[in-house]
Amino acid sequence: MTALALAVSWALLLPAVPASAAPSPDHELDAEHLPRPERPDDATERDFAADAVLVRFRPSAARAAKDRALSRRDARAGSAVPGTGWVRVHGEASAVDLVESLRDDPAIAEVTLDYARTATVAPDDLAYAYGEQSYLDTVRLPQAWDRTKGSTSQVVAVVDSGVDTAHPDLRGRTVAGYNALTPGSAPKDDNGHGTMVAGIAAANTDNGEGVAGAAWTARVMPVKVLDAEGSGYDSDVAEGVVWAADHGARIINLSLGGPHDGAVLHDAVRYATGKGAVVVAAAGNDGDGRAQYPAAYPEVVAVGATDATGRLTDFSSYGDWVDVAAPGAGIVSTGPGGGYYVGDGTSFAAPIVAGTVALVRTVYPSLTPAQVASRLRSTARDAGPRGIDPYYGYGVLDAYAAAGGSWAKDFPAPSLGANEPNDVPARATALGALAATTTRTGTIGAEGDVDWYAFSVDGLRAVDVTVTPPSYDASRSQNVDPVVAVYDRDLRLLGQADAGAGGVREKVSARLPAGSYLVAVSSYNGALDTRPYTVTLASGPTSSPASPAGEQAWVRAAAPADFAASVPVTTRPTVTFARDVDPASVTPSTVRLLSGRTGAAVAARVSVSGSTVTLTPAAALQDGTPYRIAVSGVADRAGAVQRGRFTSTFRTVDVAPPAVSGLKAQGAYQGATLTWTLPSITDLDKVVVRAGAGTTAPSSPSQGIAVYSGTGSSAKATGLTAGTTYTFRVWVRDRSGAYGPASTVTLRGTQVSLGSSTTALTSGGSVTVTGKLVRKDTGAGLAGVPVQLYGRYKGATSDTLVATVTSGTGGALTYTHRPTKGVTYTWVYRGSSTLTGSVSPLRGVTVATRVTGTLSRTSFPLGSTVTLSGSVAPSHGGRTVYLQRHVGGQWKNVASRTLSSSSTYSFSIKPTTRGTYTYRVHMPADTDHAAGYSPLRSFKVS
Repeated sequence: MTALALAVSWALLLPAVPASAAPSPDHELDAEHLPRPERPDDATERDFAADAVLVRFRPSAARAAKDRALSRRDARAGSAVPGTGWVRVHGEASAVDLVESLRDDPAIAEVTLDYARTATVAPDDLAYAYGEQSYLDTVRLPQAWDRTKGSTSQVVAVVDSGVDTAHPDLRGRTVAGYNALTPGSAPKDDNGHGTMVAGIAAANTDNGEGVAGAAWTARVMPVKVLDAEGSGYDSDVAEGVVWAADHGARIINLSLGGPHDGAVLHDAVRYATGKGAVVVAAAGNDGDGRAQYPAAYPEVVAVGATDATGRLTDFSSYGDWVDVAAPGAGIVSTGPGGGYYVGDGTSFAAPIVAGTVALVRTVYPSLTPAQVASRLRSTARDAGPRGIDPYYGYGVLDAYAAAGGSWAKDFPAPSLGANEPNDVPARATALGALAATTTRTGTIGAEGDVDWYAFSVDGLRAVDVTVTPPSYDASRSQNVDPVVAVYDRDLRLLGQADAGAGGVREKVSARLPAGSYLVAVSSYNGALDTRPYTVTLASGPTSSPASPAGEQAWVRAAAPADFAASVPVTTRPTVTFARDVDPASVTPSTVRLLSGRTGAAVAARVSVSGSTVTLTPAAALQDGTPYRIAVSGVADRAGAVQRGRFTSTFRTVDVAPPAVSGLKAQGAYQGATLTWTLPSITDLDKVVVRAGAGTTAPSSPSQGIAVYSGTGSSAKATGLTAGTTYTFRVWVRDRSGAYGPASTVTLRGTQVSLGSSTTALTSGGSVTVTGKLVRKDTGAGLAGVPVQLYGRYKGATSDTLVATVTSGTGGALTYTHRPTKGVTYTWVYRGSSTLTGSVSPLRGVTVATRVTGTLSRTSFPLGSTVTLSGSVAPSHGGRTVYLQRHVGGQWKNVASRTLSSSSTYSFSIKPTTRGTYTYRVHMPADTDHAAGYSPLRSFKVS
């Protein structure tokens, strides 16, 4: 594709003012795919400068004292990091040893390693990709552009690997930049990461080519701090941040990070915010709860990554330091040399937020960096667990609301699936006693979900507890990465398994004495996964007895349950510990009730009775509001102190909406269509439809099979098991999260059998296909019902409708068919307003070619010739047939011919001895037909 053609096709994707246009159906973008972020190895690698450290001298230290501090350690001062007071120091010793040696010198205030920061993703191989930006709708950027298209006065500093300023989609959009790696050189991009980040934030928008940048008309300041490998040190990053702030950057994007808290980097961030710049940083792609810097600094807007539906990705790092989330999966943007990339990562979520900040600052130019950050948080749409959470922070970015537009409804709360609530040991799903292999399925149905299971053994037994996740699917943004832990009845950890990669089976093996045990299943990453995992309890070969192996779990039960909804406003939350706690350790700072909207503590009296703590709010809770129970630092009577943190969320009740009316169902093969009339309410959030196999309806909107969630008045259930009875239940939810009464409808299952008069025939023959349609529960035949007969002919990849037959008395089905080639039959019943569809077993019928054969004579003297001729039906012109002679009890090929265009043949036979001869003609089998043979033909030679 030429550059011109690329520009023209991309113009079809760009938003027109004021609404966004649909993508062209024939659009293709020559783009380079970036590798999907994966869970990092636990192996320790060097992630700091090997021969240099960062030093800040005490202001009171004399010059001579500073020189002595370095010379004694064979070290020398290098360049200063502007605006921070830190100096690079190089030495002969390793960086680690140099830090330890300098730390206690009286002339030095602080010393730290010069940590490396890396781009979240790096370019890989070139490929073609369809370029779509529908994820901008997730954060309502097209609506935000209706309010403002930004301003050229808003400068977004891309502190990264540099920027290709000559890219057609960035040309004219950049201002002077800086190269911290090689001062005085242009900040060229030799990696690709920075150019992609720049395009996401502020590519030229509405220019007829490429991609639309979030900031529409803002400018890009390229600041190079990462090398060709996408790596750079704190000193370089800090220098770049300070330079950008000093040269007019109003927004600074840092799509880089690492797990170490570098003081010099934090100082640079504080310096930039002090100069009025809003600093936005990627949360990181480790998919775990380790803090990532600079994202975790309080002055920074930390951005997690979602997919286009607003659901957290499995690679997005998480923690209480995350502020908001934005799309970071399948993001398309500019690349070096005029190309385009498609990639995943929080690196690509951050510039969407940075570009939005440019819009916000255009509308509200007097806001301070802290006020801008507050606005982004307060206008975000709740997603995942209700209220503020470690995965989305305050929610998914809403660019329209942040720029002054109206609010939108929150993203739907997660649907937990089967076995819930099993969030605490007291509500563990029973696996039973260890007698035979026991298997259960479950899902990590919400971000941070933990599933508990209980089992018992009747004597000293070797036990294997195995959790098998669904297969890792790189095309999905959510893949569960299970961690399994086994506890004794006192919640002491006996064993834990975490192989360190998604899609890998985890197993804990232990030899356990008689007693009760618990299993906790969680996910290493923060994302939910709607696909089920399997937990299996079985006897194992382990010979060593288990003993407590680590930190004990503290909480046995909590009420309300995690993710609970419609909790009464009069509720008094309780936490029950695994053992009696020291009442003196239970205070409003160790056991707290927090508002999910603000994160502030809710005034409540804390009381202790044995192992149970009760929180009594000073006033009734607000209805329709998320809350979080948080427990940390509690001590038991033996003096052990809780080191981890336990949290559980719930949402209070709201006035329930009415039920849908006129609920009807139409059964189908492997599916059903449901219709209803919506209630007359003004705050409809969604309609939820769930299904259960059998006549028992799902008990709640989080149970059974998910069918539909939306605001429409109809839904299609797909992927159902053919012929099975299903009961559907429909709930209405308002925007506060309250569900109304449910409406229910049942479709009874059916079953259809199949038979045939023959399984093999010759071309031109016929077969009678039979069957019977019955109700599966009673066996009663269903008469007068249309049933379709399908056939898949040999060599075909799809079925062909042969006939539609109306069932007779007792549900009988019959149809006579004359197939032209081999075929496999099946009856399909499509269903009705009371019945589900079903499909019969398969029945194969082979069809052999019809071969004729005629002898020119049947007796003649030796030395003469006889002709055997005939034809093959259906026509097989150009194919080979074989003349076969019967000799010694076997048929042997003696000659071959190619069939004429009219599918005829002729063999001339001249026997060499007297006697009786028997011949036939063989047509070999092919993809359509079985082998065919002519009738036997004999003649006598005298």
